[in-house]
Amino acid sequence: MAICMRNMRNKNNTVSGLWRVLAMAALAVFATPVIALGDEITAVFDQLLSTPDDPALNLRYAELAMAQGETRKALAAYERVLARDPENAEARRAYRKAKLQLQPSVRAFTLTTGLSFESNPRQVPGGSAQHNEDVSLEASILMYDERTLAGRRWRTLGHASGHLLLETDDLNDATFSLASGPIFDISKKTQLHIAPGAAMAILDDDWLYQDGLVRIALERRNKGNGQSVTTTVKYRDTNSSFNGDDGLIVKVDGRFLQTNRFRAGDAFYFLPRFTYSEPGGNGPGRVFQSALFPGNYIEYGARLAYFMPVANKRAFLGAGIGVYQRDYDQNVAFGTKDRSDVMFVPTAHFLVTNVRGSKFDFRLDYRFENNDSNDSLEDFDNHVASARIVRKY
Repeated sequence: MAICMRNMRNKNNTVSGLWRVLAMAALAVFATPVIALGDEITAVFDQLLSTPDDPALNLRYAELAMAQGETRKALAAYERVLARDPENAEARRAYRKAKLQLQPSVRAFTLTTGLSFESNPRQVPGGSAQHNEDVSLEASILMYDERTLAGRRWRTLGHASGHLLLETDDLNDATFSLASGPIFDISKKTQLHIAPGAAMAILDDDWLYQDGLVRIALERRNKGNGQSVTTTVKYRDTNSSFNGDDGLIVKVDGRFLQTNRFRAGDAFYFLPRFTYSEPGGNGPGRVFQSALFPGNYIEYGARLAYFMPVANKRAFLGAGIGVYQRDYDQNVAFGTKDRSDVMFVPTAHFLVTNVRGSKFDFRLDYRFENNDSNDSLEDFDNHVASARIVRKY
C-alpha cells in the first residue's frame, strides 16, 4: 500500500513538473517579442535624443509606442513630424488613427415630460365646429451615442415622442426614429455624418407611416459656435386608411449658433429649413404644422431665436420668430389656383437650469401659430403654451 501511494506521488510530481516546464516555455516564447519590442523602443528613443526632428525615427518610435499601448507618446512623435512636414501623409493618417483611440465613448439621453395647452389643436378655421381647445400630456426621449468602431467614429441618434390629448383623443400620436452611421473628418473643424435609418409614426392607435431614410449632416464648430446643415432623404410608406400616398421627402435643416454676441452667455440662433414632400393626402387635424400629416408641397422659411441669461446665469429668457411659406400641389377649394400658405410663428421662452441644484431643467414655452392661406378654408390661429421638465442622463 505504501509503495502504491509513493508511486502515485512520484507520478503527480512528474505531471506537475511537466506543466511547469511547458508554462515556462510558453512564457519565454510570448515574452521574447515584448522584451525585444521594449529594447527597440529604448534604442530608438536614445537616437531621438540626439536627432529629435528625424521623421523616420519619430515614425518608428510612434509605431512601437502604439504597439505597447502608449498612445500619447505616439501622438507626440507624430506631432513632431507634422510640425516640420504638415503634408506628411503617413504621419497625418497615423495621427488621426491615434487620436481616435483616445476619444472616449459618449452616450447621453435627454428625457422631456410635460403638458401643453392648445387653443386649436386641429388647426381649423375659427368658425369650424371642430375648433376646440385641449390639453395634452407629452413625453420625448433623445439618445446620442458616439464611439470608435473599426478605426472610425460612429454616431447613433434615436428619438421617441408621444402626445396624449385629454379630449381630442383621435389626435393621440407617437413617433420613433433611429439613424446610425460613420463620421468623416473633412477638416480640423468640419465633420460629415452619414447615417441610414428608419422612422415610423402612430396615430389614434393605428400606424400612420413608415420611413426608410438617410441623414447627411455637415457640421462645423468654431470657438464654441456650432453650424450645421442636415439633409434627410426619406421614402415614406403611408397607411392607406389615412387617404395618403407613398413618396419621397427631402428635408434640409440649417442650424447656425453664435454665443456671447451681445452679452456674456447669450445665444443667437438662425434656423433655415426647406422641405420637398411628395406623399399626398391629408389626415384629420394638424395638417400644416405636424409632420404626421404629409401633403404634396414645397416649404421654405427660417426661424430666428435669441436667449439671454438672467439671475446670475441660472435662468434664460428667450424669444423667437419663424416665417414659413408652403406651396401645395393642389387647388384651393372651389377654384383652380394652387394653394399657398404663409405661417407666422412668434415664440417666447423661459428656462431654469439645474433647478435647486438638481439635474433637472424647467422650461415654459409659448408660441402663436397664424396660418394665412389663399384658401380661406385653411386659415387658422392656434395658441400653444407648455410647461416641461428636462432631465439629461
